[in-house]
Amino acid sequence: MAGPSPLKLTPTLKAVFIRDMPFTPPTPEQIKAAFSHISSVTFLKQGGFKAVYKIAANGRAEAFKAVHLPRIADPETAEQFRKESIGRVTREVRVLEQCKSPALVKLGSIAPAEIKWDTEDFVVYSEEFLDGPDLRKLVRPPTHPDEAELRLLLITLLKAIQELWALPGRVIHRDIKPDNVVRLNDPNRRFVLLDLGIAFAVLETALTLDPEHRLPPGTIPYLAPEMLRPDFRESLDYRSDIYSAALTVYEYAAGQHPLQRSPEEFLKTLSRILREPPKPLRDLRPDLSPFFLQTVDRMLKKLPALRPSNLSLLIQQLQN
Repeated sequence: MAGPSPLKLTPTLKAVFIRDMPFTPPTPEQIKAAFSHISSVTFLKQGGFKAVYKIAANGRAEAFKAVHLPRIADPETAEQFRKESIGRVTREVRVLEQCKSPALVKLGSIAPAEIKWDTEDFVVYSEEFLDGPDLRKLVRPPTHPDEAELRLLLITLLKAIQELWALPGRVIHRDIKPDNVVRLNDPNRRFVLLDLGIAFAVLETALTLDPEHRLPPGTIPYLAPEMLRPDFRESLDYRSDIYSAALTVYEYAAGQHPLQRSPEEFLKTLSRILREPPKPLRDLRPDLSPFFLQTVDRMLKKLPALRPSNLSLLIQQLQN
C-alpha cells in the first residue's frame, strides 16, 4: 500500500494546522455570567481548540465545552475556518440527538451558541457529565482487565459504530481512542464513547477546509491505514472505526499501543501504521481466548476488506 503524498501547506493555512493553537479559555465566572441557570463551574482540561468544564446546570452535573475559534490573519480563510468549526459542533449535536444507544454520550441542556469572551470567540454547548476515568488513565499502569470486561468494551464500541453508520448520513466517528472512552461504575453502562467533534457523514457535504492540504482529522496513532491516503474520503466507511476500536481494546488489554513506540516517533509511527503488522495481542495477553485474540487481529488488518464487516454477527459472537 502506497503512503500518502507529502503535504504542501499554503501560507494562509499554516495557522490552521497548528492543532494546539494557544488560547485563553473563559473563566468560571465568565461562564456563570453568560448562563443564569449555571450555579457552579469547575475547569477540567484544555487541549487543541477545546476547553472542558464540569458545571451544575439546574442542579444537574453536565460537561460544558467551549470550542475556540482562532484568529487567522487572512479574512477569507478565517471565515471558512469559522464555518467549519461551527459546522462540526452543529453536526456533533445533531448526530447525538439522533442516537439512542447508551454506548454514546448524551446531550446536555445548553444548545450550541456563539459567545465572545474578551477578544476570543467560542462555540459552546454541553453534554451529560460522566463520572469516571477515561481509558487513557487506566492504560498506564496497565490494569490487565479480564476477558469479560474486554468483550464488553469491544461490544460497546461496535454498537456505537453500528448506530452511527445506520444514521441517514452514514456517520463515522473517526476518533475512537482510549481518551474518548469513559469507564463508569454503572454495571448497566460500563463504557461510553465520547467526542464526535470530527465525525464524518459520508452522504453529507464535507466540512474540512481545503482538505488536499491538510492532515486527516483524528489522532494519528489511532488512524486506520487507509485514512493516511490522499484519497481516503472517497472510500471511507465504518471499517475505519472498527480498526480504531480494535486499537483501543488492544491498548486497554495490553497496556501498550501495538504500533506506537514513542509519541516523539511521528514518522516511524506513520510508517508502521501503513506497512508493519501489529504485534499479535496473544504475545502480551496469552490468557485471552483464541476467538477474542483472532477477532482483534482481524479488526487490525491493513486492508478494510479483510476486517469483519457484519457488525450484528460479530456482536452476537462476542456476547456468546
